[in-house]
Amino acid sequence: MNKVAGVLLLLLWSPLPAAPGSWQSPLAELRLAVAGRFYHSEPATPPPIAAGENIVRVGWRYRLPAGRRVQAWLCQGEQCVPLGSARRGHFLAPPAWRVARPLRLRFRLPAGERRAVTVGAPRLTVEYR
Repeated sequence: MNKVAGVLLLLLWSPLPAAPGSWQSPLAELRLAVAGRFYHSEPATPPPIAAGENIVRVGWRYRLPAGRRVQAWLCQGEQCVPLGSARRGHFLAPPAWRVARPLRLRFRLPAGERRAVTVGAPRLTVEYR
């Protein structure tokens, strides 16, 4: 066997590190009507290929009417990461977050707000490894 064929065989049979993957989860819009009340999105569900993986990074985005604001968090179970008033962004996931557990956006109208608002086009992008 020549050297090139030997190197190719070695490369083909050597275990490779797991490649990262990602999925996007568009979510239904939410209507927030009562100040101080928490509203939760539907769960973001991963594709079957991601089962058993760890979440590495999460991106989010949503739309609000001009001049409106809400308080937002991204949650897995009881662990929530505050998103502040940013309508889009990303962060490194807490080490305990797993693909097997659903992610949800959580919103609240600020205290004193009397007009309902619709959170439009919420979407999560999840990177896993």
